Amino acid sequence: MLICAVIPHFDHVDQFEALLPQLSAQGMPLVVVDDASPAEAYEKLQALLDEQTDGTILVRHTQNLGKGGAVMTGLKAALEAGYTHALQIDADGQHDVTDMVRFGAVAEEHPDCIICGQPEFDKSISKLRYYARYITL
Repeated sequence: MLICAVIPHFDHVDQFEALLPQLSAQGMPLVVVDDASPAEAYEKLQALLDEQTDGTILVRHTQNLGKGGAVMTGLKAALEAGYTHALQIDADGQHDVTDMVRFGAVAEEHPDCIICGQPEFDKSISKLRYYARYITL
């Protein structure tokens, strides 16, 4: 089993910069898909990854395809790079990076299954995110 983390990205460089050391500490290779961020944000992302990671795959969309499109592109890039499994994590820091190891362990126990997390929200959740999750669940 060869697992990597697929990370869709759109103009979240500052959040991603804070998240990157935590991601790197997990020891999982990264496939980052920039979903047509503004040029300045993409250049900063590219420099950040060149400076702080080794072997990270960076793919750039020239047209915004949305999170789903970025995830699909990341999964295809991961497969082309030889990975057998992928974990999707957001670039804005909303997921608990320390859960990556747990998800990887469960995937190893059940390699033919899709493993999904369940969102946990506290009172700090924004109304936009709350209603968006409510509508889409």
